[in-house]
Amino acid sequence: MYQCYTKNDKKTRNLFLQLPKRLYKGKNPQDLKTEKLILSGKHPLSKDFRVYPFVVTKEGVPVCRSLLTIYETDEVGYVGFFESEEDQEAVCYLFDQIYKKAKQEKKSSLVGPLDASIFIKYRLKLDHFENTYTGEPINLAYYPRLWEGCGFRKKEIYVSNQLRKVTDSDFDERYEKIYQRYLQRGYQFVSPTSKTFSKAMKEVYQLLIRLYASFPGYKRIDETKFLAMFGYLKQIVNYEMVRLVYKENQLYAFCICIPNYGELTVGKMTIFKIIQLLKKKKNPSEYIVMYVGASKATPGLGCALIQDLRHILYRNQCTTIGALIQEGKLTGKMYKELYVDQRTYALYEKKIENSIKERVKRGGQRDIFKGGRMVDIKN
Repeated sequence: MYQCYTKNDKKTRNLFLQLPKRLYKGKNPQDLKTEKLILSGKHPLSKDFRVYPFVVTKEGVPVCRSLLTIYETDEVGYVGFFESEEDQEAVCYLFDQIYKKAKQEKKSSLVGPLDASIFIKYRLKLDHFENTYTGEPINLAYYPRLWEGCGFRKKEIYVSNQLRKVTDSDFDERYEKIYQRYLQRGYQFVSPTSKTFSKAMKEVYQLLIRLYASFPGYKRIDETKFLAMFGYLKQIVNYEMVRLVYKENQLYAFCICIPNYGELTVGKMTIFKIIQLLKKKKNPSEYIVMYVGASKATPGLGCALIQDLRHILYRNQCTTIGALIQEGKLTGKMYKELYVDQRTYALYEKKIENSIKERVKRGGQRDIFKGGRMVDIKN
């Protein structure tokens, strides 16, 4: 017999938090601190949304869980922090309860996985479950099947491209010409130092919030919250691999790469992990291209920035992963001659039938609110 807990109280939170540890058996990717802050409403972003935890148990033991995030001004409800045993019936029961709540909230669809914000974590991994790179979504191999079995369909596809080392024969005259053109125009390609990193991140924030505004699930966050969430980057990056493009003291493009620490950055931090992290940081064999952006006012600057990065990768003789690129984006098509492998991810959606939006769309009966009550209007 299944039972669904939906009240955000101590018992539900305890059930919610204990499930991942049992599922992953020693390689638990759970960010326990973030989950506790989200559930208690104490996360830096908590004032921006409301959350509703859902936990399905069987004979008192948690079987699956998820969190519904509601933004007042958004017509979509976001489903995240999903974890589950391989139990389709339980998951459909879970999503049915979430569906009913989202419908009650007058949302037009459910979208996920999205852990409250794209600045925390989103997307479902579809392949390459045997290993994980730093910053990659982690989930069990049967999760996509569970979501699709409950009526969710792929809304967006993302890819991560594995690139081999750059060699002498990989010189591309087209991109080099673009790079040299921007240098001649007075653009400076530089890296921050330990003293300037914090200032650089503030400038990155100003550019990033404009460039990422079109991303599915994007919600603007203020600078203080952004810096609170991404301040950790200073501890794990090598400054050489953070590239910034300026002209007349204005930032026009950025690229943030981090060493591939594998799974060392997930789960509970230990002394052993810290030692391994320091070793990887000092002598990385692979970098993850995590965040890239270029002002729309400078066509081609993104290509120039990637070419600049390519020079550094050639000098250091490291392999690279271009991480989590939305399908169809230009950055996902560059330097295909270097590709050796590709990983895929998906963002899913399930329409909510008979929502206000759906009824208007079909030209049928519409529901509106008037004087605190629902009124049916027929066309």
